[in-house]
Amino acid sequence: MPSRAWNDPEGRERLAEKVAAARQGHRLPEDFRPSKVVFAVLLKDGTHLTADTLFLFSQVTLVQTARALEAWGVQVEVVGIASTPSAATSTGIRRLAA
Repeated sequence: MPSRAWNDPEGRERLAEKVAAARQGHRLPEDFRPSKVVFAVLLKDGTHLTADTLFLFSQVTLVQTARALEAWGVQVEVVGIASTPSAATSTGIRRLAA
């Protein structure tokens, strides 16, 4: 997945277009590479984000992607998003080891 955006001219162009659209004309430098990527996972009510609460395929894909990104010097973080608002003030951010 990461190689699509960083090594493929079409992938780079699509990413640049999305950034320009979201940031009202902001342009990415030609050599842009993020320093951090955050994966957000929607959770079922009452579920906490752990390696065991992800489907096996998701676990494998996430670990492979995180390893590739970290090999390129990109920090990876995984965040659980509650499907309903929580009364707790905690951010619910958890890092899963790759």
